[in-house]
Parts: sequence; structure tokens; C-alpha cells
Amino acid sequence: MNKATGLKRHGVVIYDANGLKNFWEEVIEVHTKQKEVEDSRLTKSALNKLRSEWAQRLEGRTRMLQTTKKLKGQNTLLSIDTFQHKTVF
Repeated sequence: MNKATGLKRHGVVIYDANGLKNFWEEVIEVHTKQKEVEDSRLTKSALNKLRSEWAQRLEGRTRMLQTTKKLKGQNTLLSIDTFQHKTVF
């Protein structure tokens, strides 16, 4: 291999590396812009609020069901003290 061929190939490799670098920089830039737009869209979305509301509803429902199960295991008759009435004459 002579020097002229080696220099020629070396020049092509540098050119190709620069072209690849530019290509990937453009791809990364486009991806970054898309991600920013998507993040912005998600922050404006009401989905997180809806998820938290449903989570609260489910927690309340779960607590209610657990309380009901505990009460079924106990004596469910109420004492007379529970019904204190004031008589009005």
C-alpha cells in the first residue's frame, strides 16, 4: 500500500466520521424535542389527577370492606346505650 492510497482512505474515514456525527446529533436533537413536547403534554394532562382520585376511592372502598368484614365477625347486635332517646313532652 502506498502513501497516497493511505491518505485518501484516511480522508474518507474522517469525512464519514463527521457525517455520522452530524447524523446522530440531528437524531438526538429531534428525539430531545419530541421528548420535551411529550413531557409538556403529560404535565398538562388530567390523567394524574384522575388516577389519584380513583386511588383515593379505592382506598376508601377497601377500608369500608375491611370494616364490614370485622363487624361481621363480631356480635352485630347493638346495645341499648346506642339508642339514647330524649323524650320530649
